[in-house]
Amino acid sequence: MIQLSFLSISFLSIYSNVFGNSLVAIPTVVLHGIASSASNMDNFSTWIETSFNTKVFNIEIGDGFKTSIYSSLTNQLVELCSTIYENEELKHGFNFIGMSQGGLLARGYAEQCNKYQVVNLITLVSPHGGVIYDVNWYAYSSFLQNHLSIAGYWRNPTELDKYLDKCSYLPVINNEKNTSVSDIQKTNIKSLKNFITIWSKNDELINPPESGKFSFYDEEYNVIDIEDTILYKDDLLGIKYLSENNRFHIHETNCTHAQHRDPICFPQLYDILRLYL
Repeated sequence: MIQLSFLSISFLSIYSNVFGNSLVAIPTVVLHGIASSASNMDNFSTWIETSFNTKVFNIEIGDGFKTSIYSSLTNQLVELCSTIYENEELKHGFNFIGMSQGGLLARGYAEQCNKYQVVNLITLVSPHGGVIYDVNWYAYSSFLQNHLSIAGYWRNPTELDKYLDKCSYLPVINNEKNTSVSDIQKTNIKSLKNFITIWSKNDELINPPESGKFSFYDEEYNVIDIEDTILYKDDLLGIKYLSENNRFHIHETNCTHAQHRDPICFPQLYDILRLYL
């Protein structure tokens, strides 16, 4: 189990470093998604750095591509936390932008680690509600849970009992079942300055696309609005608390999944991210 921490740091000390009368922008960490690596996020990272005057650390886990597919998200999260803690420039706080699966890992860091505290958590087309596809496999076997990252957020709406019992990552970080880390995860989510989710109806990879804003299917494969999910209504994770305090934000683009890291989508993303970076 990852060692957990929560730091009560004043807003000023988190959001900026003060040198004389000047304020220095906090850095930003960017994390790639599944079947990807840091190199795939180079254009995006350069754009973030130049557009928002922030130093960007474009990181990857393990060897990037292979690790993102064939290592469990639980193991990837351990490595992610270690990678961030090795960077002293992040110790006063940072913004975290996660792409796709990288958004689930960024959120996992904010919930379970967070010694270097996340200020604004931003996820791009990340499957917060899970994914489901028409394939003939049993995602909840121990082998796939341990060796295939996507199995860690596979959510079969007709087998929710198996999802809650066997799925190793998403039901834990969503606080959908009570674990030893549930309280600290909710505390750390509520400590965010802002939690921003960006999704698109044109996302052809995440099924359903609305998973990018914590929605998912019911047993008849109708999409449940986030406000109607148990996670939100019972405020299992603190999302409702953030929303009521104007700190949880859902934004939509018309980009395809991969376009969220490409220049074609940057004008739309700029209009969103300028509100937080």
